[in-house]
Amino acid sequence: MIVEAVAGWWSGSLALLSDAGHMLSDVGALLLAWFAQRLRERTPDASYTFGLRRLPVLGGLVNGISLLAIVVLVVIEAVERFGDTPRIDGASVLVVGVLGLIVNLVGAWMLHRSGDQSVNVRGALLHVLADALGSVAAVLSAIVILTIGWTPIDAIASVVIAALILLASVPLLRDALHILLQRAPVGLDVAALRASVDGQPAVVRVRDLHVWQLDSGQTVASLVVISSAGSLEEASGVADAIRKHLHDEYDIDHATIELRPEKAPDPHHHF
Repeated sequence: MIVEAVAGWWSGSLALLSDAGHMLSDVGALLLAWFAQRLRERTPDASYTFGLRRLPVLGGLVNGISLLAIVVLVVIEAVERFGDTPRIDGASVLVVGVLGLIVNLVGAWMLHRSGDQSVNVRGALLHVLADALGSVAAVLSAIVILTIGWTPIDAIASVVIAALILLASVPLLRDALHILLQRAPVGLDVAALRASVDGQPAVVRVRDLHVWQLDSGQTVASLVVISSAGSLEEASGVADAIRKHLHDEYDIDHATIELRPEKAPDPHHHF
């Protein structure tokens, strides 16, 4: 980041300066991702009964918003430069762009190797990948400047970098908001899940079914089941069978199930 900022100022390259600005956000993004990941591992207590598993999602949301802010700043500066392009040292841009590409590819490989698909780590990975693409754009603009001397390519490369960052940030923001708003996981058919539980032995119907995520891959469900079970022991067996079904078929590890007799009045408004 420091090398790109100094080289961008020295060479007059907006592509390098915009990539350095993105790297500045990367430093904050990676620190935030690391901090959120550490807090996520804290043991649940009486105040935070799920622990702090939702914190990495907030980290992903902050990272996505910071990416959008960078896009706006880069585009504004690029538009201003289209009318008055300064002299640019293509050789400096080329060398620093290649170095930046190597560093970002190594960082992306390390994050990808972890196998963590949470919104938090995805946000950090997208920051690094967007930086790598920014370095590619800077290298290509440097080659054009060195070969034909066309300096407006630098501002164009900056806009390309901004577009790539935007494409990376929108899905991240969408997924983070889906989790924070407790939307059912994408790809999970709630109607089919309800029907499959309705089809379990001794189940009459399902009420108050809710499915949401604490973080990517951590799905939670709560439901009220009207059952024809005739004893507490049979009802416990029904609940255990439903939990196993939800785990095996829908990868739901945590399910809270309330069983009620078929003829019992419903004390709650149900959804």
